[in-house]
Amino acid sequence: MRILIDGGSSVNLIMIDVFKAMKIKENQITKKSSVLVGFSGETRNTLGEIYLPTYGEGVASYERFGILDCLSSYNVILGRPWIQNVKAVPSTYHQCVKILIEWGITTIKGEHKSAQECYTEALKPSKVGKSLT
Repeated sequence: MRILIDGGSSVNLIMIDVFKAMKIKENQITKKSSVLVGFSGETRNTLGEIYLPTYGEGVASYERFGILDCLSSYNVILGRPWIQNVKAVPSTYHQCVKILIEWGITTIKGEHKSAQECYTEALKPSKVGKSLT
């Protein structure tokens, strides 16, 4: 699973392929389309939204995700709503997130090699369309 923690994203996103692989029933989707604007000005509409649990390193939360049908190097983008909800402190320089939990501070570390591969993949021109990441 390739997850981007993006303090510049105003929403949490899950890509449609990941959503389908999870085999969640469509009746759990709220049919609410939202317009997303990338930093280069391109726009995309979400297909709907869904609430899903998130877990990682002793941190659990219930988050709203927009479902997006586009090419992306990432399966999930956790944006400011998740960061605020779990009171996370992300560091792009250190490629980690620190979160205060009941037992102290937990650190979720990124994988440098995977991050580099995703970045390289995102830079490649797309033959199908533009990516939001």
